[in-house]
Amino acid sequence: MNIFTQEIPAASRMMMLVMFVGLSSLQPALADDDDDDEADDIAPSEVPLDCNPHEFEPPPKFLCKAKRRAEGRRLFTQETFGGNGRTCETCHSRKTGTFSPEDVLKRLSEDPDDPLFVHDGLDDGFTGVSRILEHATVRITLPLPEGVSLKHDPQATHVTVNRGTPTVKNTPALENVFMHDLRNLTLQEQALGAIRGHAQNTVEPTPLQLDLIAEFQQTAPRFFSNPELRRFAKGGPPPALPLGNTESEQRGRLFFVDAPFNPPNKTGVCALCHSGAMLNEANVFSSAVFGNPPGVRAFSVRVAERNLLGNDLHTFLIEDTLGPPVEVTTPDLGILMTDHKQLMDLEILPPDPVLARFGLRRAFFANMFKTPTLWGVKHTAPYFHDNSAKNLEEMLDQYDFAFSTPPIGGSIQLTPQDKEDIIAFLELL
Repeated sequence: MNIFTQEIPAASRMMMLVMFVGLSSLQPALADDDDDDEADDIAPSEVPLDCNPHEFEPPPKFLCKAKRRAEGRRLFTQETFGGNGRTCETCHSRKTGTFSPEDVLKRLSEDPDDPLFVHDGLDDGFTGVSRILEHATVRITLPLPEGVSLKHDPQATHVTVNRGTPTVKNTPALENVFMHDLRNLTLQEQALGAIRGHAQNTVEPTPLQLDLIAEFQQTAPRFFSNPELRRFAKGGPPPALPLGNTESEQRGRLFFVDAPFNPPNKTGVCALCHSGAMLNEANVFSSAVFGNPPGVRAFSVRVAERNLLGNDLHTFLIEDTLGPPVEVTTPDLGILMTDHKQLMDLEILPPDPVLARFGLRRAFFANMFKTPTLWGVKHTAPYFHDNSAKNLEEMLDQYDFAFSTPPIGGSIQLTPQDKEDIIAFLELL
């Protein structure tokens, strides 16, 4: 009789499996929680992928976890789902969780047929690699949500924008909303969108496969920039801001401590938006400056408005219940490209009656993008949704531009020493 038939309970089948494979086969699985995920691919092939490790005690629990991790790793690094040759790892590198212009140049010189250089990696979707070489951005075609239309093409249902690839360092296990415009609420949803949109699949992933991709990203060491964050993802204490060793690092730290906004004093100015355990949410002091509730995770630092890269402009019509549509001309609308009800559920976009009390329209939220975590930031260049800052120095130049406009309006100005100190601190994260 086959011991894996339905007649025998799952727990019994797993215990019988342990007797067959022997304890020596368990060692890679036992080590999997703490060692590099390269060991995953030797998990026993007999373990069913749909096993639930929470239903078992060790050692069957570790066999189940190792098997699922091994398949999740294969799906992330090798599976193309019958598409254009891309895998998840094509755009989410092991080293940085994304890719930079330097990575693009290296890959093009090594292999012009690299699957990075197909489809939305090409200048117009068919030919040319100048944009991805210079900026490492890809073409993203997004549906226009209800209440958003294009002025020059009212019948359009989609719009194409150029965006960088968000890093997967620290985010899969430690965040609950994904993509620059907050459109995905689960990793499974994000993976499915990428498989369909970027990899142009011909084979649809199963729900189990999407779960395994998500589990791999939430547990494997490659997705964390340091062990402290991995422990936090497992239920450990939240990471603390490094104290800094040099005077420059210690001065830079002051920009990220929670403190009231009191210009020209600069203490806490970065923490207004980069606070919380993951340094990606507004603190209690931001309300007095920006009018937002604490915990909000979407702001504009005027990247789209500045449009340094000269991306194509679109004139959007933003509707609400408060008056005629509002025109917004921008290369990328940001979070308003996401379903407005979803944004209200996330408590980022208030209902129209609330906006009216503050004299605002829904279009006020145009050009806002997800606030990224700063942990591991020195490894994840380029920065911002359009990759317009190629390094930390250029990132701070953008903040100089943002600080020169309302609501801060020039009350804060970063000196060369300030920038040097902030960078010194960011390199500790």
